[in-house]
Amino acid sequence: MSAQHGEVTPGRAHEPERPERSESPEPLEQPGILHLDMDAFFASVEVRDAPELAGLPVVVGGDGRRGVVAAASYPARERGIRSAMPMATARRLAPDLVIVPPRIGVYREISAQVMGILGDVVADVEQISVDEAFLDVRPARRLFGPPERIGALLRERIRSELGLPSSVGGSVSRAVAKIASARAKPDGMLIVPAARTAEFLAPLPVSVISGVGPRAVQGLERLGVRTIGQLRELPPAALSRVLGPQAPHVARLADGTDRTGLGRRVRDRSLGTERTWDEDLVDPVDIRRRITVMADEVARQLRAGGFVARTVTLKLRGPDGTTLTRSSTLAQPTSSGERLREHVVALWERERAGMPRVRLAGVRASHLEPAGTAGRQAELVGRTTGWTDLEAAMDRARDRFGSGSLSRGSTLPGAAPAPTPPPPGPDESPNALEFP
Repeated sequence: MSAQHGEVTPGRAHEPERPERSESPEPLEQPGILHLDMDAFFASVEVRDAPELAGLPVVVGGDGRRGVVAAASYPARERGIRSAMPMATARRLAPDLVIVPPRIGVYREISAQVMGILGDVVADVEQISVDEAFLDVRPARRLFGPPERIGALLRERIRSELGLPSSVGGSVSRAVAKIASARAKPDGMLIVPAARTAEFLAPLPVSVISGVGPRAVQGLERLGVRTIGQLRELPPAALSRVLGPQAPHVARLADGTDRTGLGRRVRDRSLGTERTWDEDLVDPVDIRRRITVMADEVARQLRAGGFVARTVTLKLRGPDGTTLTRSSTLAQPTSSGERLREHVVALWERERAGMPRVRLAGVRASHLEPAGTAGRQAELVGRTTGWTDLEAAMDRARDRFGSGSLSRGSTLPGAAPAPTPPPPGPDESPNALEFP
């Protein structure tokens, strides 16, 4: 590699050293998986649209007393500001902080444009969030050349067509490609040769491995293991005691033999939304109204993406920071806002006595499936038919006249609340889940 273990020159790829000649040389295995990640995506969009903000500490998020940083520009990160940080803390770190309210619709539109560019070049694209995707570039090499050339082409198109920076990591493994893209940031590219994967990983902290959380890191540190190279020397039994079932995968990753490619299932994805309010919500009718609005928002995301969800999760946080997450598994996957509303409201009714004041609430749909594979959803028990057609008509109206042009009557201030749904059935019991 042309830089030492992750010291990256922006925009340049690391190429393998030329092998010594032999009478019958074996072809070198080329990295086939790229991970492309937009740099400080929300903040970069805002700086692009307001060039006078360039070089300033810019964050996207709520400006209220309880606002939270959703995204931070790199000048803001240099001051120690990070996503999910309370806005009050960010202001203390940067008195000249520029706070921009989020424009979710704009970010989604640009995300679709980014994914369209990726799809123009690479057929196999796995979008894993609004601003990042894995790509299997092996079939594209015949047309566009080696992985570093494909990565450079994608980054250049995103820069020239959308005016935004991005970073790319490449490897023979999706996990290592993601680690490489993080090391390339901001606005860089790092392609790890197959034969030097273990060498690249060896000095890195074990915490860079996806799925190795703080508790696992502590367990490894008790064994004297802080780097991936040290982890590679652990006996399998010791590694299993700390990491459990994921130990074999982590071991393959550490020694450079992992070849995990793109995921082919969408059920591991999730879609959701959450809100933090400046004043605690205490009125049960108001809380239920706001949860209903969020359920409708998530359902619309599902329909726009062509998905149905089998699980819906409600997240609640009180003024003291206590957080509850409760989920309900549906008997049949759905993209109906009414069905999601019934389940999240039932979950809230179950928890409301223990959390009379709500500072934050969130709704998330998970275990997603393509809508076409689930068949037409069953109509709601005890209700007239037509919910699917009704919500489709609402989507068309909102697309034409704006998201605020049409709302449920029960979500308008002062309106009578919708009927309280019955508790979920026995196959829909709540589970404690944390979503990112």
